[in-house]
Amino acid sequence: MPYPVPPPEPPPLVQTLPDPTPNPLQPQTIPTSTELSSGVRSEQPNQPVHRNETVAYQLPKLKALKQELASSSSSSSVSADSLGPALSLNLANTPSPQLRGKVSYDFTSSLNFAPKTFSTPETPLLSQTPSEPNPEAEIPIPVILPTDLLEVTADRQEFDQRRQIVTTEGNVMIRFQNVLIDADKAQVNLNTRQVVASGNVALTRENQVIRGERMDYNLVKSTGVITNASGVISTDDLASTEVSEPLQEQGVGPVLRSPISDRITSSQPVENVVPTEGADVEVSGLSFPDLQGNVNRLRFEADRIDILPNGEWEAQDVRITNDPFSPPELELRADTARLRRISRFQDELLTTGSRLVFDQNFALPLFRDRTVIDRRQREPTPISIGYDLDDLGGYYVEWNVNPVRFGPIGLDISPQLLFQRAFEEDLDPGDGGFYGLQAQLSGPLSPQTFFDSRLSITNFEDFPDLEEDEYRASIRVRQLIHGYTLTGEYSYRDRIFNGTLGFRTVQRSAGAVLTSPEILLGNSGAVFKFQGGLQQIEARTDRLDILNEPGRDNDRTTRTRFQGLATLIYPPIIWQGEALPLTPTEGLKYTPRPVVPFIRLILQAQGVTNIYTEDDSQSYLSGTVGFQGQFGHFSRDFFDYTGFNLLYTQVALDGESPFLFDRRVDESILTFGLVQQIYGGLRAGFEYSINLENGLAVDNEFTLEYSRRTYGVILRISPVRRIGSLNLRISDFNWTGGSEPFSGIKE
Repeated sequence: MPYPVPPPEPPPLVQTLPDPTPNPLQPQTIPTSTELSSGVRSEQPNQPVHRNETVAYQLPKLKALKQELASSSSSSSVSADSLGPALSLNLANTPSPQLRGKVSYDFTSSLNFAPKTFSTPETPLLSQTPSEPNPEAEIPIPVILPTDLLEVTADRQEFDQRRQIVTTEGNVMIRFQNVLIDADKAQVNLNTRQVVASGNVALTRENQVIRGERMDYNLVKSTGVITNASGVISTDDLASTEVSEPLQEQGVGPVLRSPISDRITSSQPVENVVPTEGADVEVSGLSFPDLQGNVNRLRFEADRIDILPNGEWEAQDVRITNDPFSPPELELRADTARLRRISRFQDELLTTGSRLVFDQNFALPLFRDRTVIDRRQREPTPISIGYDLDDLGGYYVEWNVNPVRFGPIGLDISPQLLFQRAFEEDLDPGDGGFYGLQAQLSGPLSPQTFFDSRLSITNFEDFPDLEEDEYRASIRVRQLIHGYTLTGEYSYRDRIFNGTLGFRTVQRSAGAVLTSPEILLGNSGAVFKFQGGLQQIEARTDRLDILNEPGRDNDRTTRTRFQGLATLIYPPIIWQGEALPLTPTEGLKYTPRPVVPFIRLILQAQGVTNIYTEDDSQSYLSGTVGFQGQFGHFSRDFFDYTGFNLLYTQVALDGESPFLFDRRVDESILTFGLVQQIYGGLRAGFEYSINLENGLAVDNEFTLEYSRRTYGVILRISPVRRIGSLNLRISDFNWTGGSEPFSGIKE
């Protein structure tokens, strides 16, 4: 009885994609692959040229190669010499082993090309006449791991089995693990894992896409070189570490609110737009000057890019912009640049000879060559000018030193020169009163935990024995719990604005606050949110029954306060227009978000209850009604934008707080504001709040803004608060499609 023919070994994964319009005069070719076993061969002759096909190659397992990779240095230089001499496309009729089979893929993501299953051969396999094997012997069947597969698709490809080199031409796509390479022509050395590609090259690796004219790339080392490169830097996959701040009872808000133009625009009806949050640099006299927001996508061009492992790269003569259109309005140009991952949440961009270029004709040199790309940047401008009459004596200049990083935690230090105080008090540079300091240590402790500590020194005259009114400090830890935010905090001399009572200082405060997320009530558009807190507070009081207590040497008192706060907002749209198209000459000419004309009715109710020890309490219910809207599209040069708001607030009050910082005294308030385009991107505006019972100004603000699609500058002055600020906006766009040349001319 003859022995049965042994079963064939599983073939390399080869999938033939025939041309949908085959040429009847041209014989169909059969794909080839690397040889799995010398004992199984196909005797069917074939041409080693494949047209309009996808071929999967098994990468050879070379022990020497693994040892080389294990001992290789971090050098990013690669060469095409390892591929050997170039191959000619004139083919010889040399028989080559072949196996046909099916392969199916499970695309778990856009970059996961690992095969899911493969089937037995769909056609009978021809084999050489084998020697008679032992019928009881087990025949091993090798298993090809997905990590050992290289998939190549091209109009024409040739495989040199002896040298293990694949030569391709026309619509080339090379897939290996999480790497995808597109090109017009390419050669792949399977032994060295080296790829040389030319013509419309595109390298997709994780969330980065880099294009160029020519590329040398090693698939295993993840290193290479691309010339005449362009692409996109994307950081939107980084985990968000931000959690919401605790709410504040109405009238006891942050030191400086967002500009009226931003508040009106953010209230416009939601459209299918691509601009996202962007970032804002705020330079004011009260809060630490920082850049807040997201810049998640940046375009770049460079003469040469050296690709490094872990998503890093170096570039020469680089241009970077956040503008999706060309020519870009705003560019960062540098002689050299290096993108380096410094933590799970941050990328660092190091540049030399860097400068900002506005509208292709105005260049502003930068004194800082380090930029941290983060989910929430805190990267101030190198030099800033601020105004704070109460703490710093007026105008001052601040130098923002390069931050020091301790993993995800960053230390920002900003020395201050107090020029107005020095002029009025006749101080010289040797006097401690000439200087101030802002410092901040902050960063994510985990994806759900954020740490923030701040220190402000307003006078170094008696340093280090500072008086209690010469510095402020705070420590806060925010924890995200199933959408809710738990904030633990300790602050010393925190300053809070409270309407007609002005700024009030909380001497000491320690406690915790739980804040809810915004809860949407059905499809009505109404939003509900609440918070609860428990704090021990020491602050100023004017209550005579407290001040007359024996043994008192100041006007402060200490109480434990429990607070409950709830807010309901219902802003229905009365009328809504249409936005202009998302083009650089229409909807996105002067603004990062197309303007949607609208009129909205504002209905808001808020209830606050404060219960203090020593049998004190304060509760109130406030109601706000008004209108908010905007007209025009902010695309023409003259008077094409008008924004407005008109609000009335009435308060029903019961009880009185023993403290001044949270006491409710403004019970009837009228607020009105206007923002008007003057010419081009220049807008001016004001907002005024008045107590209708006594005629006192609750708050006011004047703004002058220059707005463009990719950036904006706004100057704000508040006479009531006696502060001013200068804001720099950098817009972000989640654009789709390729990255066109910065010149705007497509070749």
